[in-house]
Amino acid sequence: MERKFLEELGLEKEAIDKIMNEHGNTVNATKKNLDSVTTERDNYKTQLEDRNAELSKLQSTLSSKEEELNSIDDLKKEVETYKLKDLKTSIAVQAGIPLDLAGRLSGETEEEIKADAEKLAGYVNKKQPLPLKATEPQEVDEKEQAYTKILEDLN
Repeated sequence: MERKFLEELGLEKEAIDKIMNEHGNTVNATKKNLDSVTTERDNYKTQLEDRNAELSKLQSTLSSKEEELNSIDDLKKEVETYKLKDLKTSIAVQAGIPLDLAGRLSGETEEEIKADAEKLAGYVNKKQPLPLKATEPQEVDEKEQAYTKILEDLN
Protein backbone atom coordinates (compact mmCIF):
# COMPACT_ATOMS: atom_id res chain seq x y z
CA MET A 1 0.00 0.00 0.00
CA GLU A 2 1.32 3.42 -0.94
CA ARG A 3 0.65 6.89 0.51
CA LYS A 4 -0.13 8.31 -2.92
CA PHE A 5 -3.04 5.86 -3.29
CA LEU A 6 -4.48 6.91 0.07
CA GLU A 7 -4.05 10.62 -0.74
CA GLU A 8 -5.95 10.13 -3.98
CA LEU A 9 -8.80 8.67 -1.98
CA GLY A 10 -9.02 11.98 -0.16
CA LEU A 11 -7.92 10.86 3.28
CA GLU A 12 -6.31 13.26 5.71
CA LYS A 13 -2.61 13.12 6.48
CA GLU A 14 -3.16 11.94 10.07
CA ALA A 15 -5.41 9.11 8.93
CA ILE A 16 -2.89 8.13 6.26
CA ASP A 17 -0.10 8.12 8.87
CA LYS A 18 -2.13 5.88 11.19
CA ILE A 19 -3.05 3.53 8.34
CA MET A 20 0.55 3.37 7.14
CA ASN A 21 1.79 2.81 10.70
CA GLU A 22 -0.70 -0.03 11.25
CA HIS A 23 0.09 -1.46 7.85
CA GLY A 24 3.85 -1.35 8.71
CA ASN A 25 3.17 -3.20 11.99
CA THR A 26 1.20 -5.86 10.12
CA VAL A 27 3.91 -6.22 7.48
CA ASN A 28 6.64 -6.49 10.14
CA ALA A 29 4.66 -9.11 12.07
CA THR A 30 4.06 -11.01 8.86
CA LYS A 31 7.79 -10.83 8.02
CA LYS A 32 8.70 -12.15 11.47
CA ASN A 33 6.17 -14.94 11.09
CA LEU A 34 7.51 -15.69 7.60
CA ASP A 35 11.08 -15.77 8.90
CA SER A 36 10.19 -18.21 11.67
CA VAL A 37 8.22 -20.41 9.24
CA THR A 38 11.14 -20.32 6.76
CA THR A 39 13.58 -21.30 9.52
CA GLU A 40 11.29 -24.09 10.63
CA ARG A 41 10.94 -25.27 7.01
CA ASP A 42 14.74 -25.29 6.60
CA ASN A 43 15.07 -27.32 9.80
CA TYR A 44 12.54 -29.83 8.48
CA LYS A 45 14.40 -30.03 5.17
CA THR A 46 17.63 -30.76 7.02
CA GLN A 47 15.91 -33.40 9.15
CA LEU A 48 14.41 -34.95 6.02
CA GLU A 49 17.81 -35.11 4.33
CA ASP A 50 19.31 -36.68 7.46
CA ARG A 51 16.49 -39.24 7.61
CA ASN A 52 16.86 -40.04 3.91
CA ALA A 53 20.59 -40.59 4.36
CA GLU A 54 19.91 -42.79 7.39
CA LEU A 55 17.25 -44.68 5.43
CA SER A 56 19.71 -45.30 2.58
CA LYS A 57 22.27 -46.66 5.04
CA LEU A 58 19.66 -48.90 6.63
CA GLN A 59 18.50 -50.16 3.23
CA SER A 60 22.05 -51.04 2.20
CA THR A 61 22.61 -52.75 5.56
CA LEU A 62 19.35 -54.64 5.11
CA SER A 63 20.27 -55.80 1.61
CA SER A 64 23.68 -57.00 2.83
CA LYS A 65 22.01 -58.84 5.71
CA GLU A 66 19.55 -60.43 3.27
CA GLU A 67 22.48 -61.56 1.12
CA GLU A 68 24.12 -63.04 4.23
CA LEU A 69 20.90 -64.84 5.12
CA ASN A 70 20.58 -66.20 1.58
CA SER A 71 24.16 -67.45 1.65
CA ILE A 72 23.55 -69.00 5.08
CA ASP A 73 20.44 -70.73 3.74
CA ASP A 74 22.40 -71.98 0.74
CA LEU A 75 25.11 -73.30 3.04
CA LYS A 76 22.53 -75.02 5.24
CA LYS A 77 21.02 -76.71 2.19
CA GLU A 78 24.48 -77.79 1.07
CA VAL A 79 25.25 -79.21 4.52
CA GLU A 80 21.95 -81.11 4.51
CA THR A 81 22.81 -82.52 1.07
CA TYR A 82 26.20 -83.71 2.32
CA LYS A 83 24.65 -85.20 5.47
CA LEU A 84 22.12 -87.11 3.35
CA LYS A 85 24.87 -88.32 1.03
CA ASP A 86 26.96 -89.45 4.00
CA LEU A 87 23.96 -91.22 5.51
CA LYS A 88 23.27 -93.03 2.23
CA THR A 89 26.92 -94.06 2.00
CA SER A 90 27.03 -95.44 5.56
CA ILE A 91 23.74 -97.32 5.08
CA ALA A 92 25.03 -98.75 1.78
CA VAL A 93 28.18 -99.99 3.55
CA GLN A 94 26.11 -101.57 6.32
CA ALA A 95 23.81 -103.27 3.80
CA GLY A 96 26.72 -104.53 1.72
CA ILE A 97 25.74 -102.50 -1.33
CA PRO A 98 28.56 -101.30 -3.61
CA LEU A 99 29.39 -97.62 -3.05
CA ASP A 100 28.66 -96.93 -6.73
CA LEU A 101 25.01 -97.69 -6.00
CA ALA A 102 24.82 -95.68 -2.75
CA GLY A 103 23.68 -92.57 -4.65
CA ARG A 104 20.71 -94.52 -6.02
CA LEU A 105 19.23 -95.06 -2.59
CA SER A 106 16.08 -92.99 -2.16
CA GLY A 107 14.34 -91.52 0.85
CA GLU A 108 14.58 -88.46 3.06
CA THR A 109 14.75 -90.10 6.49
CA GLU A 110 17.09 -92.75 7.79
CA GLU A 111 14.30 -95.33 7.99
CA GLU A 112 13.24 -94.76 4.38
CA ILE A 113 16.82 -95.05 3.15
CA LYS A 114 17.41 -98.23 5.18
CA ALA A 115 14.26 -99.82 3.74
CA ASP A 116 15.38 -98.95 0.22
CA ALA A 117 18.88 -100.29 0.95
CA GLU A 118 17.48 -103.59 2.18
CA LYS A 119 15.38 -103.91 -0.96
CA LEU A 120 18.35 -103.07 -3.19
CA ALA A 121 20.65 -105.40 -1.23
CA GLY A 122 18.23 -108.23 -1.97
CA TYR A 123 18.90 -107.75 -5.68
CA VAL A 124 22.58 -106.89 -5.52
CA ASN A 125 23.80 -109.49 -3.02
CA LYS A 126 22.20 -112.53 -4.66
CA LYS A 127 24.75 -115.20 -5.41
CA GLN A 128 24.81 -116.10 -9.05
CA PRO A 129 24.35 -119.80 -9.67
CA LEU A 130 27.28 -121.53 -11.27
CA PRO A 131 26.79 -122.42 -14.90
CA LEU A 132 26.01 -126.04 -15.64
CA LYS A 133 28.43 -128.31 -17.48
CA ALA A 134 27.99 -128.06 -21.18
CA THR A 135 25.75 -130.88 -22.40
CA GLU A 136 26.16 -130.20 -26.05
CA PRO A 137 28.57 -132.52 -27.82
CA GLN A 138 31.73 -130.82 -28.89
CA GLU A 139 32.40 -130.39 -32.54
CA VAL A 140 34.83 -133.05 -33.56
CA ASP A 141 37.77 -132.32 -35.74
CA GLU A 142 39.12 -135.70 -36.72
CA LYS A 143 42.73 -134.59 -37.14
CA GLU A 144 42.78 -132.82 -33.81
CA GLN A 145 41.11 -135.77 -32.13
CA ALA A 146 43.80 -138.07 -33.47
CA TYR A 147 46.58 -135.88 -32.13
CA THR A 148 44.82 -135.62 -28.78
CA LYS A 149 44.59 -139.43 -28.62
CA ILE A 150 48.32 -139.78 -29.37
CA LEU A 151 49.20 -137.30 -26.60
CA GLU A 152 47.03 -139.11 -24.11
CA ASP A 153 48.68 -142.43 -24.98
CA LEU A 154 52.14 -140.92 -24.45
CA ASN A 155 51.34 -139.93 -20.90
